[in-house]
Amino acid sequence: MKNREYRTLVALALTLTLTASALGISPAVYAKESAAKTESASDTNTSKTSYQASSDAKPYKDETVYAKIDGTGSVTSITVSDQLKNITDTNTIEDVSSLKDIENVKGDETFSQNGQKLAWTGDNKSICYQGTITQTLPVEINVTYALNGKTVNPEDLEGKSGHLVIHYQYENNTKSTVEKYTPFLMVTGLVLDSNIFTNVTTSNGKLVSDGDRDIAIGMGLPGLKANLGVSDLDVPDYFEVEADVADYQPADGITIATNQIFNNLETDQFDSLSDLLDSMNSLQSAADQLVDGSGELRTGLDTLLSSSGALTKGIGQLAEGGITLKSGAQTLVSGSSELALGSQTLSDGTSKLSSGTGTLKNGVSDLNINLARASAIASGDLKAGVITLSDSVDAMKPELTSTLTQLAGGIQQLNNGLNTVQDGQQSSLKDGAAALSSVLNNGTPQTGGKNMSVLAQETLEAANALQGQIGNSSITTSASDAVTDDGKTDSAIARLNDVAAGLDESDPATAATIRSAMDALNSGQEIRNAKASELDSQIHAQSDTISNASNMAADNLTTIITDATMLKGMADSLAPNASAISAGVTQAADGVAKINTLITDNDKGLPQVSHKLNELQQGTTALKEGIAGENGLANGLVQLSAGASKLNSGAASLDENMQAADAGAKSVTAGASQLSSGALALDNGAGALSNGIQSLQVGSAALVDGVKKLDDGAATLNDGMIQFNEKGIQKLVSVFNGDIDGLLDKLSTMLDASRKYKNFSGISNNMDGQVKFVFVSDK
Repeated sequence: MKNREYRTLVALALTLTLTASALGISPAVYAKESAAKTESASDTNTSKTSYQASSDAKPYKDETVYAKIDGTGSVTSITVSDQLKNITDTNTIEDVSSLKDIENVKGDETFSQNGQKLAWTGDNKSICYQGTITQTLPVEINVTYALNGKTVNPEDLEGKSGHLVIHYQYENNTKSTVEKYTPFLMVTGLVLDSNIFTNVTTSNGKLVSDGDRDIAIGMGLPGLKANLGVSDLDVPDYFEVEADVADYQPADGITIATNQIFNNLETDQFDSLSDLLDSMNSLQSAADQLVDGSGELRTGLDTLLSSSGALTKGIGQLAEGGITLKSGAQTLVSGSSELALGSQTLSDGTSKLSSGTGTLKNGVSDLNINLARASAIASGDLKAGVITLSDSVDAMKPELTSTLTQLAGGIQQLNNGLNTVQDGQQSSLKDGAAALSSVLNNGTPQTGGKNMSVLAQETLEAANALQGQIGNSSITTSASDAVTDDGKTDSAIARLNDVAAGLDESDPATAATIRSAMDALNSGQEIRNAKASELDSQIHAQSDTISNASNMAADNLTTIITDATMLKGMADSLAPNASAISAGVTQAADGVAKINTLITDNDKGLPQVSHKLNELQQGTTALKEGIAGENGLANGLVQLSAGASKLNSGAASLDENMQAADAGAKSVTAGASQLSSGALALDNGAGALSNGIQSLQVGSAALVDGVKKLDDGAATLNDGMIQFNEKGIQKLVSVFNGDIDGLLDKLSTMLDASRKYKNFSGISNNMDGQVKFVFVSDK
């Protein structure tokens, strides 16, 4: 086999392999060297299973039409290779063929021919034969060349260099040769020597390289656009290769045409095309929205770009605010810590206060009970007693005043009598003292001293008796007691008289002097008794009022007793010292004078008693008003009791509220603790935020640059979306917005025609088959 033909077979095998892998078919290839037999490139014992399903166990005819073409694509010769698949394992296979020069290229089987009918003796084997034909092919190729932009003939290109464009134009002739259009897919493969072809590019194709060679593969569907009436669809019907060439030599190439891919399509799939139309409409709507959205995006980015200055300024302000926030968070941490401590103190205080309100509640309750009792007493017995006391004082005041007046007169008479007694006593005592002194000096001191001592003792006893009488005859003593005391006084004076009588025998002169004094004393006693009897009835009626005067008299008698005691002492000392007796007598006289003074003081005290009586009346009246008056103690205690009841209720409420306040304070303490923790977390977060904002501030310049680039990209996107919508989506949708039903009918008719086109040279009615066309360069 020549080297050129070997390269052609390699190109054919590569093209068929690539096409088969792309189309999902397994083609059988046959070739003939010159006019001799061609050896099958595939095993004739190919599995029959793949055909049985489609032929229903009919014999199957697989036909390959080889057309040699020149540099322009014109056919120079046609050789047809047929393989009869003996699916049913029959001895004889009937066939129909318009070929000439039929030869068995695989085995020794023979055939008989009657016109175009052939009968092959298969001996249960498949038959491979070939022949020639001059019939017009259903598809063809027109090849043109342009070197450096100028059209040239292929025979003029050899040895030339420059930029070369090779254009393969595919044609479908079935509409003129058969009743219906039969679709074909045409695939071209070119083996390009990399030493000659460089910078290779393709249109409607693909470039594959193995290092030393480049294989350019292109495809087209000739006549499909016109047959379907979809001029807006970009359905390729050509293949083009561009390259820089040096010392050009023709490239080995092969083109295959097949309708098998259309035979595998099912027309029932077209029922979903109406759904596809809906999808196309949705696609158009979505595309319109994308265009609008890209426009809005562009507008928004323009606005963002124009506002980037304000954004940068705002980020700066935000950074300052972040610093302020950080500072404030630190202050909050400090304050929340203090709050936590203060709330703990508050909790402790409310606990103590709650305990105190409990005590207050109990105390107020006790106060309420005691005030109720006091109010009952003040409104009852106390009020009645005060009223009775006041009324009694008011009733006795006139009578007591009259009695005091009489008492004053009696006291004055008593005073006058005492003055008389005093004068007589002083004179008599002086004379007696002189006589006593004389007696003592004349040699009778012992006897006289003892009698004088007895006399002094008896005088002291009489004075004590008189004091007892006066003491017991206070203003509060009855008149009968006073008379009894007067009897005692008389008894004391009688005893003094007895003493004086005893002196007569020893010293008649002294006794006479003493007796004269005793007579005066007796006279004073008689006057006193008369006055006392007169005053008895008056004092008896108003004993309480004159008690003060009696007390004063008792005090005066106490003085007399003191003087009498002194007199006794002097009498006791008469014996050893007679001269002192005279002085004692003088002192006794002074004592009498003191008695007179005391009586005078008593006379002066009576107005004070009257004054005190008035004060007593005023006091009892005020006491009555203070106890029983409208604003007195009784009503005040009633009001105070009512207020205490309210205070009791308030204390109970206060106790309950303080318990709630105590619980609330504890809650505040817990909340303050949580606030402190939260403030610390806020401080940490504020620090992180401040750092982040500062980083944002640093990156704001880069952000502005990014926005500029994004704005430029958005403009490009918007322009691209408009172009995509106008030239892509709208164009695609416009295709389907036409006569969908008509398009489906055309597709169905076209596919039916493709299924019926099973052979080029002829086929028996009881056979299934397929056909493909291979165009090989003839150089």
